[in-house]
Amino acid sequence: MYCKYCGREVDDKAELCVHCGRRIRSSVSAVITDSELTRLKPQREPKSPGLAGFLGFVLSWLLMGPVGYIYLGQWNWFFITLVISVLVYILTFGVAYALFPFVFAFHQYQMARELNEMITPRQTPASDEPGQAAGGAEPTHTPYSQD
Repeated sequence: MYCKYCGREVDDKAELCVHCGRRIRSSVSAVITDSELTRLKPQREPKSPGLAGFLGFVLSWLLMGPVGYIYLGQWNWFFITLVISVLVYILTFGVAYALFPFVFAFHQYQMARELNEMITPRQTPASDEPGQAAGGAEPTHTPYSQD
């Protein structure tokens, strides 16, 4: 993670930048980010981001947007968003009904992508054979080396 004020690299869990001393994130966001309640539960098989987004969008029009989290295997997020949805629908007198399909579609799409990255992390190209450079290129020799 990088400091939004000085641009230098800082620890992912840092609340203050060690370089400039400014607060990077609030303690509320630190609690939410590091909480067991919001942590993604790893899955065994990949999930379709398109289907997850589609479920979030379509089911939200039927007032069942949080059900898309069940497809992703994230029961914790299902219960969190169910409670929040009910409260927001009541507090906004139903105005959130027009916004929630887009919110759920986007969030469930992104969550499916993150879950899939947890299953198959990005790999950097590496050499399998000794003496070969990464990417399969031949090793370079200096003109004066003895073979």
